[in-house]
Amino acid sequence: MAIIGNIINEGPGHVNVRSGEVLADIVTAKDFFQIRTYAMGDNDRKNGSKQNIQLTKEKAIELRRLLDKFIG
Repeated sequence: MAIIGNIINEGPGHVNVRSGEVLADIVTAKDFFQIRTYAMGDNDRKNGSKQNIQLTKEKAIELRRLLDKFIG
């Protein structure tokens, strides 16, 4: 498991968005929060997670602050 150690806020900029949607699942444990995403079309999650992020509570709070700014 690779836990996010630092979050770098690059501010406003260009986001390279690909068309389509992917499935994501969330797993919570006592000390960690994990988001896993899967390849487009892998709605049964049979091909394994393609990307994942694990956060400690401290980093989850930091990310929440950034999301609150984004949401407005």
